[in-house]
Amino acid sequence: MSINKKLISNTIYLFADWFVLTLMSFLYWLIAGKTLLPQEYGIVSTSVNLATLLSGISLLGLNATVWKLIPEYLARKQGGKVNSLIRFSLKVTILSTLAFLLSLILLSSFLSSILKVSQTVILLTAIILFLLSLSTQLGMIIYGFQDMKKFLITDFWGQITKVSISAILIFLGFSYFGPLLGFLFGVLILSLLRFFSIPFKGKVGKIKRREIFFNYALPAFIANLAWIIFVNGQYVLLTILKNPEATGIFTIAMVLTSPIVVMPQILTQALLPIISQLSIDHNSKAKQSYLIQLVFRYALFISLPAALFLIIFSKQVILIVSRAEYLPASQLFPVLALASIIYGLGNVFLSNLYAIGKTKLNRNIVILTTIAFFTFAIPFVKYYSALGLSIAYCLAVTILSLLSFFFIKKFLVITLPWKNLWKIVIASLISFVFLYLAVSLTSNLLIGITFVIIAGMIYLAVLIPLRFYSKEDVETLEFISAKLPLFKKQILFLVKFLSKYVKS
Repeated sequence: MSINKKLISNTIYLFADWFVLTLMSFLYWLIAGKTLLPQEYGIVSTSVNLATLLSGISLLGLNATVWKLIPEYLARKQGGKVNSLIRFSLKVTILSTLAFLLSLILLSSFLSSILKVSQTVILLTAIILFLLSLSTQLGMIIYGFQDMKKFLITDFWGQITKVSISAILIFLGFSYFGPLLGFLFGVLILSLLRFFSIPFKGKVGKIKRREIFFNYALPAFIANLAWIIFVNGQYVLLTILKNPEATGIFTIAMVLTSPIVVMPQILTQALLPIISQLSIDHNSKAKQSYLIQLVFRYALFISLPAALFLIIFSKQVILIVSRAEYLPASQLFPVLALASIIYGLGNVFLSNLYAIGKTKLNRNIVILTTIAFFTFAIPFVKYYSALGLSIAYCLAVTILSLLSFFFIKKFLVITLPWKNLWKIVIASLISFVFLYLAVSLTSNLLIGITFVIIAGMIYLAVLIPLRFYSKEDVETLEFISAKLPLFKKQILFLVKFLSKYVKS
């Protein structure tokens, strides 16, 4: 399979994986929300989020290390090193996670009083933490092999187990223990499936463990800690400097603008192991540059109209998922939507710095971004509350994006597709004007959805006379048609139509 087709294949399976995780997570919390009292729901949320947070820390950056190095070793045909890396990463992960597990158990009485949950919940949290860490590390090993189909299948069965057992146990009267045990068995099944799905077993080779840990794992670990502080600290800061109401408004806006980043993130994740695989050969730098620019182009193509849609329909979207009291959050949408576009595009460069082996640069940019954010946020929040925090976030991710682009240009010949950018902006604005005028004429949701579909078609159609589409786009659609036989006829019709207008 060619590298371009591998990128498309990775993207399709990772998008399907994201869809499964999003849908099943929604069902999981919907079942809990519909059947549990607020206090019981809070116990489940506290346990799951604590386990998730500590799980990310306990991996010590080895999750990033395996997806970075496995493609390299495979490209060099060093299967023995792959086996050694797998064993080393799993041993360290298990030992580290066991330390966290034992700490939770030993501190269960103290944590029980602080978190206002029973010691049994703390014990379940510790077990979930261990299994979640193990399943994540095993998943990153499969991801390193670029077996995204297996990654999707294992996630699917793990999620099905989680939701099914949660629903059954709640029906049987287990209260909040139902979702907790459902989550536990879900990650247990996920861990077992992934353990037996690792596609490479056999002889072992020599690896420089110290070098691997300090050059790859530790920078990723520090960057992860800084990112956790950046992402989660903003909510705490807003509550401290203002009040929980401001935090609630900001949270709603942040959650509802986050879908803008989804496709750029999926495209980036699909690309990372490919870039790592190509990094073993200096002659492949041109190919790396081409692929990064290709992903940047597609990320921009998707994220800009998505942002405009959310800005137009901010109030309607807020009312669908929450209450009228949260409508002030719509004022934050333009800033946070812009920030989401900038972050989604900048992350293409930031993540690929790690993929080409510049792990410490990746770490330093994340740390500097976090410092810059809090430097901006404290005075901005004092004067402008949630809007000030939104502006600080936008400025911080702008710094992240600019630094990432500046430094990746030192190692690869990367040029921004300015012509494509203006074509996307023109098409987006035309569809935006149509949608803005159309929705002002009606408050009916179904009619509004119809206008959205028409606006999307206008966006895609305007790009034709602007000569935006290329041969790569046509080839991408042809490959997608083979992966989606249900829509093959329609996609091939589109291929035939676009072939008349593509630029060479």
